[in-house]
Amino acid sequence: MPGPRIDVLLPARCSRRTLPSALSDILAQQGVDLRVLAVVDDGPDGDDGSAEWLAARARDEPRLIVLAGPGQGAGAALDNALARATAPLLCHMEADDRCPPDRLLRLSDALAADASIAAVTSRAAQFGARTPGMRRYLDWQNALLSHADMAGQRFVEIPALHQTGLYRTEAVRAVGGYSPAGPWPPDIDFWLRWFEHDLPVIKLPRVLYRWRQHAGQSTRGGGRHALSALRAAKVAALARLHGTRGSQPHELLLVSTGATLAAWHDALLATDITLTGAVDWKPGSPAPPVNPDTLVLGVYGSAAVRARLAAALGADQPIIDAA
Repeated sequence: MPGPRIDVLLPARCSRRTLPSALSDILAQQGVDLRVLAVVDDGPDGDDGSAEWLAARARDEPRLIVLAGPGQGAGAALDNALARATAPLLCHMEADDRCPPDRLLRLSDALAADASIAAVTSRAAQFGARTPGMRRYLDWQNALLSHADMAGQRFVEIPALHQTGLYRTEAVRAVGGYSPAGPWPPDIDFWLRWFEHDLPVIKLPRVLYRWRQHAGQSTRGGGRHALSALRAAKVAALARLHGTRGSQPHELLLVSTGATLAAWHDALLATDITLTGAVDWKPGSPAPPVNPDTLVLGVYGSAAVRARLAAALGADQPIIDAA
């Protein structure tokens, strides 16, 4: 009998060299009934032959549908595919990544086991131009398995690679799809909106996705992935949540240090968030004085420092971890 129906969203931009292996991995998935919605998003750099190769491949593969992208970035390309999705489940595959043949079956089994869960992600491993910094990042991310852990760390960084997950299609549409609300990456915007809707998600403690690393990767550059852009995305989400017109209005006390404190202070002042103060705190210093009803926003790049701040404030003090 056919397995669960899944639409796979596959954006492709100048990926002719790696696209065959990524598509092969998806088409080789076992135990599921899938369709691949490939979006060729040419953009300003033109096409490197990906469109022609996909069109030729689609003539022999009825499960592959090739769509023209709007040329407006990854989020718009994914939304273009989402508009054509008809399956109850969907996932995202990057055109330069790899995955094992049991990936979608394991994820769909986890979704079928609990109807209350809206998405299941998995751990990821890097390959290609691997770096120690990315290893530390994936180690941090891979340790976040529960919904509570991922939600609690969403203002630090994205708590899961979006492309590792399998999602209920109705849930993705409920959060507004993939196009970001500002000049920042689609994945951070997607997860911030996802947790605003409080849709349950878990992560399987198994590597089911291989994330290719290369020197020209957008996540290592500036532009939409610059620190200032990521901060802007987080501040916008905090305002939607805790601003005076947000869903959960709340006063915030900013605690950080140095240039980070100054940058976050300026960004928060530009919103309707009620900021009670900005405290320069370093580990080993006395705990900053805080009203128990105030929500502390602790912004530090180090997980160890964030933990020391939480310990200094005490278990009863509500705190948002950010970086």
